Amino acid sequence: MWRPVVVTVAPAAEPLTTADAKAHLRVDHSDDDTLIAANVAAARAHVEARTATRLYTQTVSMKADSWDDLANLPLAPVQSITSVAYVDTAGTAQTLSTDYYEARLFGLEPGLALKFGQSWPPMQDRSLLTVVAVVGYGAAGTQPPEVMHAIKLVVGDMYEHRETVGAGAVSLPVASTVDALLANHRKHLI
Repeated sequence: MWRPVVVTVAPAAEPLTTADAKAHLRVDHSDDDTLIAANVAAARAHVEARTATRLYTQTVSMKADSWDDLANLPLAPVQSITSVAYVDTAGTAQTLSTDYYEARLFGLEPGLALKFGQSWPPMQDRSLLTVVAVVGYGAAGTQPPEVMHAIKLVVGDMYEHRETVGAGAVSLPVASTVDALLANHRKHLI
């Protein structure tokens, strides 16, 4: 079982700039720049949570209970594995050599597999594995267009409806459109 992912090196920027968000919103003044930037960050976080992906390059630490968990990493896409650490049966922290495993960083289904003839080393009971990885689609412009459009729709909805929409109010089906746009860009845990 995987524990919540921790970002250790944050992304350098948002994949959607405030200027691009303003163009989508048709806002030509700077009065709401702070609000729009906050909406972009919230929309990106929402999309990342809904898809179990990271949109912009960042470094994360992922903790798991057992070697078997490594076959299916909890988020995608993974650009590279920095390290795999564990506690051996003597209680000593160890970093697993890449001689043991092969990184299979395939799109939305990344994982680590044992190399031929290897076996996972024994770990101390109840200790956790720690995988440090560089994740995300990359810099701005490398994200799937459907994902970026979903972010724009969420930003627009948040900008237009700054408070909870009351009963009886007419609301556009933004959530279903966002879900449809993200459908083919979700990481699925097995």
